Amino acid sequence: MHILLTGATGFIGDHLVHELEKSDHELFILTRQKLKNRANVHYIEWLNDDKLPNLEDLPVDVCINLAGAGLMDEKWTYDRKKVIVNSRIEATSALLSIVSKMKSKPKLWINASAIGAYTSSKSTIYLDTEENAYADNFLGKTVYEWEKTASAASDLGIRVVFARFGLVLGTGGGSFPVFEKLFQTYTGGKFGSGRQWYSWIHVDDVVAAMLFIFNHEQISGVVNFTAPHPVQEKKFAERLGKTMHKPYKTPVPKKIIKFILGERAMTILDSQRAYPEKLVSNHFEFRFETLQEALDDLID
Repeated sequence: MHILLTGATGFIGDHLVHELEKSDHELFILTRQKLKNRANVHYIEWLNDDKLPNLEDLPVDVCINLAGAGLMDEKWTYDRKKVIVNSRIEATSALLSIVSKMKSKPKLWINASAIGAYTSSKSTIYLDTEENAYADNFLGKTVYEWEKTASAASDLGIRVVFARFGLVLGTGGGSFPVFEKLFQTYTGGKFGSGRQWYSWIHVDDVVAAMLFIFNHEQISGVVNFTAPHPVQEKKFAERLGKTMHKPYKTPVPKKIIKFILGERAMTILDSQRAYPEKLVSNHFEFRFETLQEALDDLID
């Protein structure tokens, strides 16, 4: 397959490229960096949004859009929020413009998204086979605008999948190294009430699920990229602490977390119990079904 990809230098993108390189897939990566081509990896410079690369004649089967500024890199000031939203909307709009001019359109568009779209709830189980309202907060509104923009790909006759990522666990990026550092310094434990649900997924299963969707045309729309067994934060802390041989009962009050992180605290304190119904019902096999399996793989 010929695959067009944005956000390839990010945490998930890096893992995805590494896996795709092992196959016969031909990769075309839009990037703002000057990088050298490799065997079946071709870098296309995207230096200016006012002058998009002309890919009219490029044969593309799958388009994967992972572009977007990091959520946890900086405090959510007014200006940073604009960067987070605009980086997603503008990149998606620009990519749509590029694809719309292609003589042969991709059959599939996978767009990054997040379970932060769901309203925080300790009792609701969010299925990707049901219609759910978007959360009335910064993350919910960001995901709404992002998915709404990407949905225009369906007007081009392209199958669209919104990959709503849960807490992606992996080394070299994402949130796991942050949790690991907290426990290494004896500051990990029960965050707030500890009863909030963490819907997590191992990064290897994220990549495998994307490849699975390539060949399963019946899968479209919102897809929860989460493992089938979410856990409450206090259980997450217990599993991680025991695996690392560190204390895991240190209480960290909600007020302290909000003082340190500000509005970003919702990424730790909000509760979204998401179940990957579409992946499970189509017989996708998770390599890491349980949190303990994932932690055993990630912690040496």
